[in-house]
Amino acid sequence: MSQGARHSVYFVKEAVNGETPAAPALTVFRATKNTLDIKINTLESAELRNDAETSDFRLGTRSIEGSLSAELSFGTFDDLMAAALRSDWKNNVLTANIERHSFTFVDYQADLPDGQYTIYRGCEINTMALNVSAEGITTVEFGIIGRSMEISDTLPTGATIKDRTTSAPMDGFSGSLLEDGNPVSVITEVSLSVENGIEARYAVGSKYSITPSAKKRNVTGSVNTYFEDNSYRKKFLNETESNISFDLIDPANAAKKYIVKIPRLKFTEAPRSVDGEGDIMLNLNYKGLLDTTVGASIQITRATA
Repeated sequence: MSQGARHSVYFVKEAVNGETPAAPALTVFRATKNTLDIKINTLESAELRNDAETSDFRLGTRSIEGSLSAELSFGTFDDLMAAALRSDWKNNVLTANIERHSFTFVDYQADLPDGQYTIYRGCEINTMALNVSAEGITTVEFGIIGRSMEISDTLPTGATIKDRTTSAPMDGFSGSLLEDGNPVSVITEVSLSVENGIEARYAVGSKYSITPSAKKRNVTGSVNTYFEDNSYRKKFLNETESNISFDLIDPANAAKKYIVKIPRLKFTEAPRSVDGEGDIMLNLNYKGLLDTTVGASIQITRATA
């Protein structure tokens, strides 16, 4: 019987979408959850028969779908963060763009008697979700769309596995948050979601997707704050534009951090519910918009000193 305690996930960037590089050096994805798997559409005969039976059924087109979740740590997921923003790190700055990155993912189940490796190729980062809580570890989830899957007894030819990163998981109480340039000390949780609208595409002659399509970027999120005054509700009602910036700090070395910036946004919802005699919370949702100065709706800066 296989167990999650014996499970590992690795990945490597592809030079050609759908092709694992020769002798790949695999990076360990420090996963807490893995739902990556193959999705296969089905075909069923519509033939009408006087015996009321189904004459044929088969498996059809297929793609890879699912997500990988983790505790965010410094330097562990930089390549995947770049792919989520469809960009590359330049001078430790990642500004959303339109470039496409693909990866081979390998999951390893150590307690299986055979077929311990499942290899997913042509995988792109469709979504990235960050959740920062005042009382917990910061988490990240990457939603993935891929092209093919293979069950194997071995790693890809010539593959090696890099040492697992040892940076500690980040938390929500080590950093700071700015809204419209002002420090905010009453926020209990902030979330961020980047969606790329990547979808499988099929052509006659193959069961597997050709290079997937991608739609426009959608940057959204939420901010939960104690209800102290009506300033945020007025910004929502008046469609007042704002911006958000928050730090994600390595707890073992404060010089190492990510600064996530949504340079231009509008609040899309501001529900305030009263439930009992405790603190009243304001739950703000926001949508990122193109900022002409930054040139994108989201930017991440990586600081090392």
